[in-house]
Amino acid sequence: MKKHLFSILALLALATAVHAQAAGQNPRAKEAYQAYAGQTGSGHAQSMGATSDQTYEAYDPMLIKEMRRQQRREFRQELRLERVRNRRFLQPMGPYGYYYWGW
Repeated sequence: MKKHLFSILALLALATAVHAQAAGQNPRAKEAYQAYAGQTGSGHAQSMGATSDQTYEAYDPMLIKEMRRQQRREFRQELRLERVRNRRFLQPMGPYGYYYWGW
């Protein structure tokens, strides 16, 4: 008897859940969508995601990654150029305080 009662309660709960999801959560959603879709020109849909100052810039991870890569390349190039310009500071110092000049 308990099996039958439990199965009936489980089926009833499942049917209630299915019915609750089938009955839309926002019955006037279609009306609102049609109202916004019908607007043309400078309507709400045109200015979606824009600020009054037009200062919003979309976050593009691929573009940011490429910019960082380019900055890293430029920094390494500048570092190499500085090392070439100041060559004598990279050569090891001898035991008596002078630089090795190829001896």
